[in-house]
Amino acid sequence: MMNWGDVNARVRGLGSRLLPPEEMSRLAEADDLQALARALATLGVLSDEMPGATAPAIELALRRAAGAPVRILRRWLGDREGAMAVGLDVEDCRSLRALIRGAAEGVHAEARLTGLIPTPALPERLLEELAGRVRVRDQATLLIAAGHPYGPAILAAAAETVPDLFSIELAIVRTFAERALRGARSAGRFLRDYVRGLIDSDNCRIALLLAGTELVEPAASAFLAGGRLSPGDFEQAAAAGDPHRAARILDAALGGRLASLVVRHASDPAALEEALEVHDLESLRHHARLDPLGPAPVLLYLRQLRQQSIALGRLVWSLDLGLRGRARGSAGVGAL
Repeated sequence: MMNWGDVNARVRGLGSRLLPPEEMSRLAEADDLQALARALATLGVLSDEMPGATAPAIELALRRAAGAPVRILRRWLGDREGAMAVGLDVEDCRSLRALIRGAAEGVHAEARLTGLIPTPALPERLLEELAGRVRVRDQATLLIAAGHPYGPAILAAAAETVPDLFSIELAIVRTFAERALRGARSAGRFLRDYVRGLIDSDNCRIALLLAGTELVEPAASAFLAGGRLSPGDFEQAAAAGDPHRAARILDAALGGRLASLVVRHASDPAALEEALEVHDLESLRHHARLDPLGPAPVLLYLRQLRQQSIALGRLVWSLDLGLRGRARGSAGVGAL
């Protein structure tokens, strides 16, 4: 059995550098970008106070600061990189969805990068180049040129004259599921169960979205294999004609905390996505306590790093928009 004790001891060191909720709350009281940069430098998040820095410049510095521990962690893992590979694929999947949504919705390039973390497969320069593309097909072509494994699937899904965002996101999560299942196959029971849980979460989101639309193709074509949810239950939920009816079907099929979140947020995809993120974080925290010598602490750290990156990115842009004080609580700051 693979022992993660040495890596997890180092991960605890990295985790101690993450900002606690009380510090995030204090940062939310910054009066302007310069005050925020000074506070972040004092806390050691940024290397200097960046006098006169703009929001994009601070965001870039934060992105680079978030990417540094990822590179360090990879060096420590050696032949135990399986868990981190899954964690980094989760991060790449999130980044690609954000960049593609931003392109489809016409969000300006700098804002598309908010909270994204550079990874070995999506380094800083590639993230910036992707954010600068206005067409999804151009993003996919760039990914293929960079050798990124998600590129071909995204390009195939974006082949229509007017690309369908649902089809593109489905191609991304399907590619993730296939890669994660392969990566977890020989990596132990916890990682296999973790991947199955992520696939179930995506299948639930997909089924609810389909239930709220008129199906033009069989729902079976959107099913992701590898989770606990059966194809039959997925198809029944997707064809329910109403997200709330679909949620009840999923609840009966899966049960547990995941199903209760699906029922609670059936009619609000954004709220469900956020609730599933919190659920995943809580689950990893629970498993890290149960098995401190297993891979859960590594995955937990990556998720906590993501939470911090998103919160700080939102704070930067809220200050850039002139929001001040407690009003920024709605931007998600202080929620770690």
